[in-house]
Amino acid sequence: MLILSFFNSKNIMKYKGRLLTGFTVIEFLIYIVILAIAMAGIGLILSNIFRVGTRTDVIGEVSHNGRFAMQRISQVIKESSVITIEEEGNQLRLYSKDGSSTIFYVFENDNGIKILRIKEGDQDADLTTERVNVDKLLFKKVAEDSVRVEMNISFSNPQHLPEYEFNSFFTSSFTRK
Repeated sequence: MLILSFFNSKNIMKYKGRLLTGFTVIEFLIYIVILAIAMAGIGLILSNIFRVGTRTDVIGEVSHNGRFAMQRISQVIKESSVITIEEEGNQLRLYSKDGSSTIFYVFENDNGIKILRIKEGDQDADLTTERVNVDKLLFKKVAEDSVRVEMNISFSNPQHLPEYEFNSFFTSSFTRK
């Protein structure tokens, strides 16, 4: 009996009326504000994640180029028999036992990017990529068979965006075998 009285038409109308009323305008605005705040927070978090990822890529590119260049210079110096420094310390010429020479120098390409190059015989090869700029390259003869190399490399950033600003200074001394 109790169940039947609940299902009379009067109670069904009240129940349906409550279901069909929906949200008030104030409730709707509160939900929109909460959603907007949540979306803004998620946007900031994602923005920071991408910025950190970009910064990590920039640092990695500069570091990789610097280490690779220094490793190659070290390898050639160790295999050389004569070391000469030319152009006020900006160019290193190494002679091997068979008389061939190897030259390390900075070359500026058409885009204004300074690239570290190696010239072995008639072959020129880039030691750094176009994503970095060799701002400074200096060779100093420490002893008859030792050379100190100083190199400053920065990330190529023509738009001057802060997340792409990074440079690193590499220095080391190398001795022939």
